[in-house]
Amino acid sequence: MKRNTPTASGYSRLNTISIFGCRYAVISLVVGLLLLLGCDRGERTGKVEQDVSLTPVVAVGSQWYGHIPVWIGIERGIFKQYGFDVSWRFIGKSMDRLNAISSGKAQFASLGEIAMLSAMAQGNRRFYWVGNQDIAPGFEGLVARPGITSFKDLKGKKIGFPFGSSVDITCRSLLRQHGLDPTSDVKLVNLEVGDVPAVFRTGNVDAALIWEPGFSQLVEVEGATVLAMDTDTEVYKRFGTMTGPDVLIIGRAWVDADTSRASRFLKAYFEALEWVSDNPDRAAETVHRRYIQQDLALIQKNINRFVWHGVEDQRRVMSDSGIFGQAEYVIDILHGQMKTIPVKPNFREWVNMNILPSASELTTEMSKES
Repeated sequence: MKRNTPTASGYSRLNTISIFGCRYAVISLVVGLLLLLGCDRGERTGKVEQDVSLTPVVAVGSQWYGHIPVWIGIERGIFKQYGFDVSWRFIGKSMDRLNAISSGKAQFASLGEIAMLSAMAQGNRRFYWVGNQDIAPGFEGLVARPGITSFKDLKGKKIGFPFGSSVDITCRSLLRQHGLDPTSDVKLVNLEVGDVPAVFRTGNVDAALIWEPGFSQLVEVEGATVLAMDTDTEVYKRFGTMTGPDVLIIGRAWVDADTSRASRFLKAYFEALEWVSDNPDRAAETVHRRYIQQDLALIQKNINRFVWHGVEDQRRVMSDSGIFGQAEYVIDILHGQMKTIPVKPNFREWVNMNILPSASELTTEMSKES
C-alpha cells in the first residue's frame, strides 16, 4: 500500500503554516489579554482619559468638621471640575499632617494653629499658610471621670490628650486659670487622637480633652463631668476663637512649581466651602458615616454652629485685626509660659495670600458652572 509521504517542499509548506498559525495564536492571545485588562481597568477607574487629565492631589486630615469642605469637594466632583483628582488620607494629629505636607507626601491640609506655629518655630519653611476657613469654639473641652467634679479634684490625677494640638494649650490654660501647675500638680499623658475616648472609658486616665467627634464620646461616659470648655479660656475671651483655630496650609514646593495651579485648586476648595455654608444639612448627609461616625442629627446640629470663612473673608481674617493678633498671643503662651517652642517665629513670612482667588473670580467660575 502506497503511503502519501510529503515531499521536501511539502514539509516546508507545512512548517510555514504551522509557524504562522502559532504566531497568530500568540498574537490573538496577547490582544485578548490586553482587552481584558483594559476592560477591568475601565471598570475600576472609570474613564481612563479623564483620570489621566486630572492632577493628583493628596489632602490630609481627621474626622473634625473643619475638613468638610474637602470632603464635599471630593463627593460632589468640584475638584474634578477644576482639573484635580483629590484623594483623602486620614491623619489624626495636626503635627503629623504638617509632616506629610513637608515631606511632599501630601499637598493640602487643614490643621490646628498650634502645630503650625510650633513647626515655624523649628524653622520648617516647606509650607505656606494660606487661610483660616472657620471659627468654631465650643467643640472641645476637659471631661473628668466619675468622682471628679472640680479642678481641685484633678490634683495628682492623669489627664490625657494629644500633645502639640489645640487641646494642649486649652488644658494648660484651664489648669493655670484654676491655680494648678500643669508641670507638677497633674500628670499629662500624650495620646493619639483616635485613642482618647477609649483610654478615658477604660479609666487609664482620670480626665481627657479632645475635639468633636471624640468630645461627644467622652461626655457619653456614665457619670462623666465637663469641667470646662475652650470657650472658658483667656484666648476665647480675648479673641472669640478656639485656642488653636483651623488653618489651611499648602506645600511650598508644590505651589512654587505652578502658582496658577495652586490658585485654581483654592478656587475649587472655596467653592466647596461656599456650598457647605449654603447647604449645611445636605453637607451633613453627604459626610454622615462616610467621613464622620456620628448620628446625622448631631452632625447637622454641629455644622450649623460653624462660622465659615469664605474666600471674600480671607483678607479680613488673615490680618493684624484678625487671626494674626490671636497668633501672636498664642506664641507668647507657647514660648513664655509653656516653653514648648524655642523661639517666637515671624509667622507672616509663611503667609501667601497671592495665590488666593478673588471673590469675583470665584463668583464668575461658579456662575459658569451653574
